[in-house]
Amino acid sequence: MNVRTLAIPLLALALAACSGSKKKSAAPPTLKDYLPTVTTSGGETAILVCTAMPSASSGPDFATTPPGAVLPGGSAYWGLSADYAFDQIYVAIDGMDCYWRIDVTPVTDTTLIVTVGQRAPSTFGLVLGLSSDGAAGPRHTEPVALTAVGTGKVQVSVSWDQPADVDLHLVEPGGFEIYYGDTVSSSGGTLDLDSNPACSIDNIDNENITYGTNEPPSGTYTVRVDYYDACSATQTNYTVTVTVRGVVQTFTGSFTGDGDGGDVGSGTTITTFTY
Repeated sequence: MNVRTLAIPLLALALAACSGSKKKSAAPPTLKDYLPTVTTSGGETAILVCTAMPSASSGPDFATTPPGAVLPGGSAYWGLSADYAFDQIYVAIDGMDCYWRIDVTPVTDTTLIVTVGQRAPSTFGLVLGLSSDGAAGPRHTEPVALTAVGTGKVQVSVSWDQPADVDLHLVEPGGFEIYYGDTVSSSGGTLDLDSNPACSIDNIDNENITYGTNEPPSGTYTVRVDYYDACSATQTNYTVTVTVRGVVQTFTGSFTGDGDGGDVGSGTTITTFTY
């Protein structure tokens, strides 16, 4: 036997085993992982900027109106009201690189729709700032504590901006409908947050459907949102956030009128998606 010849394949096997045992470390989270999208209620979208946020100088100061609740995998409404007109908005997370910048037609107040990723930490500081004609104002860091809800491979949530009763419906590929009247499917889909039922106002203004650690059924899903009761609101704006295998989409709209008291099969179709 040629010992040297035998040693070569053995060495190759050992090297292959070593290289196969190495695991790639996960990439560190970025701002887009924590805040996938930021828009205004007027539809103006944000641009990701990875330089230092402008230093505060003589720009506008402002007050904020925070949402009642913020969900991982959901969207939240933040009201901004300044002491004079601004034309840029800055949004970041305290301690993270990069920030979102939104260029707006000069206004003194607006509403931000901030989408929060499933990977966001349970608590963080949301940094907000405004600018006018290139002059940035003081920054405000708003403490955020996420409401604990299920996330998973399929997650659908809806948030809204008035104390009204808005209902989330998700129709599974097999036809089963998850909603307030039937909150758990046999495949594990669950409505785990139901807000303002029958105008019992809790100021959460969010609903959420998740599969958690369960494997969602394959096929086409239909998302609907129903205006069950206006609860005296004249107009209610909503944002639906759909996360499928980590890909996030948002859809906005509004309701007027008194509401329809809808049951199974009710509501406005927002989108369909395939898993």
